[in-house]
Parts: sequence; C-alpha cells; structure tokens
Amino acid sequence: MQKRYDVATVKPDEIANIIGFVLAQPRHLAINEILIRPADQLN
Repeated sequence: MQKRYDVATVKPDEIANIIGFVLAQPRHLAINEILIRPADQLN
C-alpha cells in the first residue's frame, strides 16, 4: 500500500497553478469546491 503513496502523479506545481487560477477570478464568483484527481489514478 505504501508504494501507492510514494508515487505522486499530481505534482505540486500543478496544484499551485489551480490555486493561482482560483485566486485570479473576480471576487463576485464563488468557487466552493475543487476536486483534483489524477487521470491515471491507481485502483
């Protein structure tokens, strides 16, 4: 099981890009949730 956690398919800079996108939106938009999941998620 630990092997699955050792392989990160979503990189920190990808998460940072998403956070930057959210913060760049106009204040009148309410972004309540973001779900991030790798497309090649291990089963």
